[in-house]
Amino acid sequence: MELNDLAIFQCVATVGSMSKAARIMGYAQSNVTERIRLLEQELTVRLFKRTNRGVILLPEGERLVEYATVILTQVDEIQKHFKKLPIKIGCTQTIASSYFNLTAVINHQPEIELLIDSAVKLEAMYRSNELDVLITNKMTSLTNDILFNEDIGWLSALGSQEVYLISRDKECPYRKMMLSLINPLTCKIVEVDSIYLMIDLIKKGAGRSLLPECVFQERQNQSLLFTIIERQVPIYIAGNAIYTKQVRSFLE
Repeated sequence: MELNDLAIFQCVATVGSMSKAARIMGYAQSNVTERIRLLEQELTVRLFKRTNRGVILLPEGERLVEYATVILTQVDEIQKHFKKLPIKIGCTQTIASSYFNLTAVINHQPEIELLIDSAVKLEAMYRSNELDVLITNKMTSLTNDILFNEDIGWLSALGSQEVYLISRDKECPYRKMMLSLINPLTCKIVEVDSIYLMIDLIKKGAGRSLLPECVFQERQNQSLLFTIIERQVPIYIAGNAIYTKQVRSFLE
């Protein structure tokens, strides 16, 4: 038995007609008639007496109305409760700063709660059901989809030093790609903990780094230079279909 069958039954019982119930619920009358027939077959009782003017509830139908009312009311209360809960999204600092506008996050409905941490910690939180959605730029063992592929390139300032600023996180895809493009033995490399510190150092001409193009687009008025490369970094998303659809819609 499906909840929708109870909803159809309740509507038919209320209006006393399968054709009227079909119009109200947006179904074909044949579909409503069939769902009621299958419900009666499953319960092994007759719920309605068919007449030329519609249907009349039989005693077993009246009893089912009582059950259906309680069940559907509880389901409605459950949905209202959980729709009020924030969608808990976990992502890394780079993704948060690049793709999540804080003002939009605060004002978004349904409410969004953004949790920022390392990919390893976020994956552990997701596995323990502390997150509804996980967005990461690293391949994991989780069931996930590619949210999008981001363009990346060298971000620097005019007259910047020949210093390469890389994330201290050894699993960072930008770090890995940067090390594959330069000679770590001959180039001066400085590890940085925070993307905000990294961008501040770049603005001051202290070095360059490989970062998403959106970082440059947000700061074009700050005399930064961006040289795109012919590589992309996939951004992955994990979570149930309802939540991931809402997150995709938010990011668009």
